[in-house]
Amino acid sequence: MIFLLLFLIIVIIVIFLNIHDNANLEKIKKHFKNSKCENIIYSKGKYKGICEDKVMQIENSFSVNLIQDENSIKFNKIKKINKNVLRIIINDNYKIEFKDKNNVELYYKKIKGIKK
Repeated sequence: MIFLLLFLIIVIIVIFLNIHDNANLEKIKKHFKNSKCENIIYSKGKYKGICEDKVMQIENSFSVNLIQDENSIKFNKIKKINKNVLRIIINDNYKIEFKDKNNVELYYKKIKGIKK
């Protein structure tokens, strides 16, 4: 009986966390849509997108504050862009990390194309 009660409590917690996480995901997606972003991917705990006038990253955390969690750099501020194996480095201090080499190539080409 105690085992069933503990199991029920764990199931309720998991359901609550899943609902909360989906609400955060909807906020993030809406923010990217409002910023007119494309090529939105999730990698290394962050959502990344190439927007109309900037490259934007938002960390996926338990409580999302879109103003504080947004990390972006405007295209007109980009002076230098380098590509590593799974990382793009802009102006030596803004890093975009990826899990997939194809995404690195996609973002690098897009940013280079916009910057020209």
